[in-house]
Amino acid sequence: MTDDTVLTQAKGPAKRGSSRAKAIIEWFWLGDVLAERRRALPEPGGRALLLARRAQQSADLARELATSAESTDAPPQANASELYRQSAYWAACAIAARDGGALHADYVESIWDGIGEPFLRKAVERPERVEALRAALRLGSFVYFAELPDDEHFSTFDELRKLSESLINEFYVRAHALQDVQLRRAWRLGLPVLAIVALAFGLSALGDTRDLARGKEWRASSRWGNVGCESPAQQCAESPGFFFHTNEEKDPWIEFDLGSLHPVSVVKVDNRQDCCVERAFPMSVELSVDHKHWKEVARREQEFSHWTASFDSSKARWVRLRVHKVTHLHLDRVKILP
Repeated sequence: MTDDTVLTQAKGPAKRGSSRAKAIIEWFWLGDVLAERRRALPEPGGRALLLARRAQQSADLARELATSAESTDAPPQANASELYRQSAYWAACAIAARDGGALHADYVESIWDGIGEPFLRKAVERPERVEALRAALRLGSFVYFAELPDDEHFSTFDELRKLSESLINEFYVRAHALQDVQLRRAWRLGLPVLAIVALAFGLSALGDTRDLARGKEWRASSRWGNVGCESPAQQCAESPGFFFHTNEEKDPWIEFDLGSLHPVSVVKVDNRQDCCVERAFPMSVELSVDHKHWKEVARREQEFSHWTASFDSSKARWVRLRVHKVTHLHLDRVKILP
């Protein structure tokens, strides 16, 4: 085996790995696809874009005029028909300019000949209407459209609208094609974000299923009035801001009976959210296996809205939260995790 062979074999896996990485990046970024679309669909020049804007403006004016008029009001519809005809003309000019055709400063009737049969057939309900649409394009004016019979008038209006929209869409086919790739790119690049969000949501849901306090009996050192939820609920319609509320007293507390010994390493505390967060500190987390001897495993000395107390895993059946001063104690939610 030669040195060159050894070198080739050594480089082989790295090259394959590099190619695989490039393929993955390309799948997300779609750079080659976007470049190919740009090559196949050259960007229109400034004059073509100006003509396309004219076409869109005429169509917008026609739509506004038609929607503001009564459905049976022929004169405004006739004016709208003439605007849609103008829009079709400017759009056909824009397409010709985009594709390298000659540019004209004056009205050129031959522009109508450049509108392909598929566009005309797409605009009419029945094939025999194609010639009527051609005539409307060549002869049209607001006077011409106003004098059409009623049945012809509304058919022609709808055909000119469809033709205008179809030609404008054809001019912007490049923009639509590039936008399609860019949307696919955004969707693919968003997949990792969605995966992270889904993972975070799943972990959050998993955390809820691991919550040892869920459904477990709790008891507070006292009860202020008749407010709060009934144990073991930590959420109830009668008390949306907190699930228990003690009297003002020295070292108020709430404790949870987990029913049996469990490893405990995290206690998450959501303080009352609407007011009085300063009442809940300094707070300690205490554990007990016999409801007689308690061990402090965490303490919070600062004001908080949410506190995650993490500590070395310890076996406990009872978990107590205690505030070390004369105060009321009221919390929104407590979770206990192994």
